[in-house]
Amino acid sequence: MKNAKLLSLPAIVALALSGCFEERSGDPAPVLPNAVKYAEPLEMDAEIWSRRSARIEPAETVEIRARAGGYLDGILFKKGDHVKRGETLFAIDDEPYKIALDAAVAGVKAAEAKLELSEKNFQRAKGLLAQNAVSEEAYQGREAELLLSRAKLLEARAAERNAALNMKYTRVVSPIGGKISESFVDVGNLVSPNASVLARVVRDDAVKVYFELDGKEAVKYQKLGLLEAIDSGAGPEIEIVQKGSERKVKGRITYRDNMLSQRTSTLSLCADIDNPDGSLIPGAFADVRIKEGIEKGALFVPEEAVGTDLSGRYVLLIGEGDIIRQKAVRVGEKHGNLRRIISGISKGDRIVVSGIQRALPGRRVAPERTEIK
Repeated sequence: MKNAKLLSLPAIVALALSGCFEERSGDPAPVLPNAVKYAEPLEMDAEIWSRRSARIEPAETVEIRARAGGYLDGILFKKGDHVKRGETLFAIDDEPYKIALDAAVAGVKAAEAKLELSEKNFQRAKGLLAQNAVSEEAYQGREAELLLSRAKLLEARAAERNAALNMKYTRVVSPIGGKISESFVDVGNLVSPNASVLARVVRDDAVKVYFELDGKEAVKYQKLGLLEAIDSGAGPEIEIVQKGSERKVKGRITYRDNMLSQRTSTLSLCADIDNPDGSLIPGAFADVRIKEGIEKGALFVPEEAVGTDLSGRYVLLIGEGDIIRQKAVRVGEKHGNLRRIISGISKGDRIVVSGIQRALPGRRVAPERTEIK
């Protein structure tokens, strides 16, 4: 250990500090751009559908009312039954109407007898007048009696028909087929003609689906020829999904109103939909999709390439110098795993479709091309 040189503490500290300064004076390591994959928007023809909120109404609904007054004798259905058109639903006490009908029948017989006598008296007076055995005044009196008897017979027959009609009205029938509600009046209560609602019948094997267009949309539909198509019976296709259900029901728009509502400035549209299984419930709300036409050369990107922030939907573009740009877009319908872009991008744009988390706006990336499938 004779050749070893001992270093003092200050010398050791100086050497350590010099090493630190040498490391810090070196160049920083280069930052490599993040790798991402991009694709140009897929161009293809696409069906254009729009969405609306709708309400489901019954194809027909009737409030059952009595047309003859009296005490309710019987309820001839069970609540919730499906009733047929013309089926008797209620029975009203008909005894007073039987008496009135019998009186009317008797009135007809009396009028017929009176007419028969008047005709004989007239013929007798006519013969006597030809023999100058009766005055002209007496003859005219017999003739007037005959005309009056004929009128009285017509009046009596009308009274008979009216009594028979009132008798018929003591049996309250359903004017349509459908599902009936509960009875709103109990047996024994007094019902008045055309006043008391006894029950309600709703036809549920078909429904009407109503929705509205605002004024701008109505003009758009007019330019597309859809309003004319509705008027000609070839309205656009629709798909209906009742709120709370996932079942789609297809149909066509069959009717449009002839003017915008003065209260809401909207145009009412309607679709008649067959509902044999009763899956669409009258009174419920639904979402409706309307096929507005076909767009040639529509642009599509993968659904995962479309982001959302507080300002709306956007995609990430690779711009000049491979710098990421965030671009706001307006989106349309989803087709499989693709989303139609209505506006905001152009054919040939480089859309980031993979490595989106590494694509920060304003940062350079290392792009790799791929294809949308």
